[in-house]
Amino acid sequence: MELLFVMDPLEVLILETETSLLLMEEAGRRGHRCAVAHLQDLYLVDRTARAWTRSIAVDDDSRPHARVGAEEDRSLDSFDLVMMRKDPPVDLEYLNALLILEPASERVPVINHPVGLRQSNEKLLPLEVPGAAAASVLTADPRVVAEFVRAHDDVVVKPLNEFSGRGIVRYSTRDSDLDADSVGGLATHEGKHVLVQRFLPGVEKGDKRVLVVGGEPVGWVNRLPRAGSFRANIHQGARIEATSLTARERELIEAFGPLLAERGLDLAGFDFIDGYVTEINVTSPSALRQINQVMEARLERRVMDWLEARAAEGARGVRA
Repeated sequence: MELLFVMDPLEVLILETETSLLLMEEAGRRGHRCAVAHLQDLYLVDRTARAWTRSIAVDDDSRPHARVGAEEDRSLDSFDLVMMRKDPPVDLEYLNALLILEPASERVPVINHPVGLRQSNEKLLPLEVPGAAAASVLTADPRVVAEFVRAHDDVVVKPLNEFSGRGIVRYSTRDSDLDADSVGGLATHEGKHVLVQRFLPGVEKGDKRVLVVGGEPVGWVNRLPRAGSFRANIHQGARIEATSLTARERELIEAFGPLLAERGLDLAGFDFIDGYVTEINVTSPSALRQINQVMEARLERRVMDWLEARAAEGARGVRA
């Protein structure tokens, strides 16, 4: 097979959590060829999606860990599979890239599907199954935030289009001089819509990441915040430990299955705190290395098995 990964430049990747390179290395072991492209490399000629691509071979045991070839101008449907693995922010350039990938998806499998990515916000997806998420409001109005804070006292404020815990702030009226109106002003001071949620104190026991492939949970890891922090992201200094899935977590993953399948969101990273889904990562689900470490597994093999089968199946439609 030939696989194209649309992703961030190699020099900005965080290797300790990078999943795309792990998948590329496994693909190479099987004799498949991989290439990379960035958002600005994508373009359309009428309705034909093309890109300036570079071949890539990955070996974690060598330095440099990746060897990249010369640029080549190729049609995306000359590949067997396209992986959309660009990290957030989900900004205008990201959305423009999805518009280029959409016609490509009519001829070649694109994982995750660009229409599904365009429809789905990672922080708002949990709200689409009733009871899956903690109490939430999405607003740019400080009055709405203030009313929510009066009901819940302790909240977290999240920007909609970032990742790895970036920009998330906790506000509490219980153990500070802040009142609800002050929190409302602080949360919305930039005039942008933010997601405000009831703070889940169970985060001190961990934020569980579950990798879901084709609707099936295949691996999981618990991430514990560093001392004095409520953020349980690896990039924010969290440590990891082995864990297991609860019956409620399995039920929630199953409940989201039809929605994710309908949108072509075949690779997903569910985040659980206190039995609530706090986020569903679909832009570039990661933590595969950490899951492998705590489960003593090589789950990139299982993911690649699925990708091979998906490539053999070919392109398929997604309801717009």
